[in-house]
Amino acid sequence: MQERIYVDDIRSVVYVVPLQVHRKKMIYGPKMPAYELVYKISGESVTHFNGKVMHNLPETVEYLPKCEKVDYYVERKVLGDCIDIHFNTSRPMPTEAFRVDCRGNKRIGELFLKLYRLWVGKQRVDDYRCMALMYEILSELFQQEESYLSRDQNRKISRGVSYLQEHAFDFDIDYYEPARLCNICYTYFKRLFAQKYGLTPSRYVAKLRLERGAELLGSGQYNVTEVAALCGYDNIYYFSRCFKEAYGVPPSRYPPK
Repeated sequence: MQERIYVDDIRSVVYVVPLQVHRKKMIYGPKMPAYELVYKISGESVTHFNGKVMHNLPETVEYLPKCEKVDYYVERKVLGDCIDIHFNTSRPMPTEAFRVDCRGNKRIGELFLKLYRLWVGKQRVDDYRCMALMYEILSELFQQEESYLSRDQNRKISRGVSYLQEHAFDFDIDYYEPARLCNICYTYFKRLFAQKYGLTPSRYVAKLRLERGAELLGSGQYNVTEVAALCGYDNIYYFSRCFKEAYGVPPSRYPPK
């Protein structure tokens, strides 16, 4: 889910409870006329969607793509509640189903419930509020998805991360070396790194350098020129500018009295 999404309309928001569904296996199809987001409130189920198998527990969100032909059924292990949003967009969404683990993010569940309550009692003017909530849900899901790396992806970038941490204060740090150490292209390494740390490799190194600079300046044992060099900056003016942007004062006046 990388492209910008424009939601054309919300077709329905449904609250599904155990009393409404008695069967252990629910078969759907033969087509999906709209995209779906399903928030699992309680219970346990396994979704089979065009060969993809997803195990759903409370506080997970399932994305199901719109398609003309679908092999789709759900096995209900433990009956429970869920909220199902059907919607359309002006640009194509991903064609493969996936699940986002939102455990620990209470806001996503609150947004689904808020949208459902507004939907069932809505007046005409509430269409805009429903759409605003839909975008909030998508925003939360994007952030949740991007902050997550699988165990395999963590292993994939671990040597590169170690390189950045060990060489952060080198004048000649090579930002392409981590990708080479991981045997992946730089663009892919950069994307995985940003998903894990919320920063690009260069910004991550800059953060480490400035934090060390603040620590050294606070010790009172080094002047600004020495601190800049110890933090990997060969240009004191560039160091001073970056430091002021981060801490609000130039290094010559840090720590503030």
